This record gives sequence, structure tokens and C-alpha cells, in this order.
Amino acid sequence: MKKIAILVAAAALCLSSCGPKVQKVTLEPMPMLYGDSSRTVLPFSKDPTVIRKGDAYLIYYSIKSYEKPVSPETVNGWHTGIAKSTDLVNWTRVCDLDLRDSKGNRIYGAVAPCVKVIDGQIHMFYQRFWDEAKNNNIWHATSEDGITFTNTCDTPVFIPETSWSINRSIDAEVYRVKDKLILMFATRDKTGTYQMLGMAEAPYGSDYGPDKWTLMSTEGPFLKPDMEWEMSCIEAPTVIEHKGVWYMFYAGAYNHEQQQIGLATSMDGINFTRIDPDGLLFTHGEEGTWNHGESGHPGVFQDEDGQAYLFFQGKDSPDGNYMLSVCKVHFE
Repeated sequence: MKKIAILVAAAALCLSSCGPKVQKVTLEPMPMLYGDSSRTVLPFSKDPTVIRKGDAYLIYYSIKSYEKPVSPETVNGWHTGIAKSTDLVNWTRVCDLDLRDSKGNRIYGAVAPCVKVIDGQIHMFYQRFWDEAKNNNIWHATSEDGITFTNTCDTPVFIPETSWSINRSIDAEVYRVKDKLILMFATRDKTGTYQMLGMAEAPYGSDYGPDKWTLMSTEGPFLKPDMEWEMSCIEAPTVIEHKGVWYMFYAGAYNHEQQQIGLATSMDGINFTRIDPDGLLFTHGEEGTWNHGESGHPGVFQDEDGQAYLFFQGKDSPDGNYMLSVCKVHFE
């Protein structure tokens, strides 16, 4: 009996010591600086998300209303732009997102998209910033070519109904945990002052329609701004799984307040804890640099070879125009 007990204890020790471990994350800046100049006098792009399409990459980002003269038939307002690259550094604008409803009508005002390839299908979870939409919640669309997307439902697929937040969900992020697709979203408290993160789930492989989502953050946000550098806002979560550990990059502080990037980790993909000491991972740049005014709204992308890249927005001053850049993610 003693030998068996020793063997069991040794096995338990091995399981505890050989299980997944949180690794230190470092970011290596790459020489990318991209802004879309199709609408504005100065280049402007924010809220990046990236996928691989064949031998190339597509980046999706928010673009604001036209500053340049446009034809009378041009529909103005915020929307999503698309650019293409073969090296993740040099990007060429392709077009504006071509988004359609179920009847084939063009839809405008899609911003801050989360674009992911799920089982070979391109999915986009996005919010609308458009007067006609009369809401700011999560919509869902799919695509074959990464350019033309069609709504799977002509209403938002997720609206949070909680006792602790307003009915608002933005900055979608989706990822798989076992047989569930997890949806992270940013929302605000009942006063509209504090931005924080909530979570919902849907059966993986479903149509991800309005009836498929179950709110998980029923008692309160799973992460809210508690650290000094986060000020009154946590938003733009983006998640990657590496060797059994989930890493969530997120933005702390509102735009125009020198937003910076934090990191939290999870052993189950659900419960996240900030890295020591306060979660801050990547700061804004020094005075005189392109991102002195902000390094924010991250979007993580993992290539086919396993290498991860963290895209983010930045600007040189509180009033500057947003540009996009990228860092290699290293796990040590």
C-alpha cells in the first residue's frame, strides 16, 4: 500500500508540474506603419484585425467619414477598410468592406470588426456606427472571399441584458474553448462612465444567431478598470491560446487618453488574471515618436507556422490621426 501511495503522489506531482504554464510575453516591434488615405487628408486607420487568405493576408480596420470631396451618390460615414499584404509589413489598400444584408442590400457603418477563419469559413463579428442602425451591438456576417460579407441575421446577434451594464456591446472577440465559441465584448456601466468586459458563449459550429448566445457575465464584468493606467476603460480584448494557456491582450484607458496595451492570462479560457504587477504590457511611445499619443486597440493573429503577431493602433498626439503597426509576439 505504501508503494502505491508513493506512486500516486508522484503522478500527482508530475501532473501539477508538467501541466500548462504561463510564459513571459515580449513584443518585438516590426517596421510596419499603415494608414488608409482614401477618405482623409492624412492617413487614418484604427481597430485592426487580420486573417490569412491563401498566400496573402488581409487586414480589416475602421475608417472615418470622408474629408475629401466625394460624388453625390457616395454614402458617407464610418466604415471598415481592407488592405492586403504578403509579408505582414507592407500593405496595399484593396477597398471598403462590401457588406450586404440577407436581401443583398448594401450595409454601411460596420466598424471595429473581429474577423476570424472558423473551420474554413470567414466570419466577421462587428458593431455598427450608423444613425440608421440605432444601436451599438454585435452583428455577424460571413464571406467566401474576405471582401464581400453577408449578414447571417438582419438584427444584432448579441445584445447584453444585464443588471450591471447598459444594453451595448462593442469590440467583439471570438475564440474556441472546447465545444463553445466564446464572445468577449466591451460595454459600460449603467452611468455610461466605465468601459469594461463581458463574456458570452454559443455552441461551436452553430449559426451564432441571436438564440445561440448565453451571457456568462451575469453578476458583473469579468474584467473592469481597476489599475491606475487603465483609468476608466478596458476594451478591445483579443485572445490567443499557446501551449494550453490563453493570453488576452486588451486596451486600457479611453482613446485620446494615451491608451496602452495590457495582458491577462487564463488556464481555462474563461477566468483571466492580469500579469504582474498591474497588467501593463506595451506602453505608448516616447515623445516625438509616431505612437506617443497612444498604443491601443490590439488585434492578435497567429500564422500557419504558429508565430503570433500583435497588431495595434497608434498616433503621435491626442489629436493625431490613427495609424497601424505590428509586433512579433514571443513566449519565453
